[in-house]
Amino acid sequence: MESLALLATLIISLTVIGGPLSVALTFLPQRLLPLAVIKLFAFLIALIAIFIGGMLIINVNSIGARIMGGFGCACGFYAIYRVIRKVSKNK
Repeated sequence: MESLALLATLIISLTVIGGPLSVALTFLPQRLLPLAVIKLFAFLIALIAIFIGGMLIINVNSIGARIMGGFGCACGFYAIYRVIRKVSKNK
């Protein structure tokens, strides 16, 4: 049972921490890492947060899980929007 609790914690933390983390990666200055690396990491983490957040919203009947899933999805979509906007600004 402990391993099941750890798995549930990992899944929920991927969406709750992954969404804001992907947004934070879009605010990193370009001199720390190349822009392509920042965009790739932010995009991948945002996709994971959106996917798992969507699964939490659809499959779980708890209001807390829906709020956490919605938070992860919203942050993920905002991070992808910032990545796309940063790409178009550099062209």
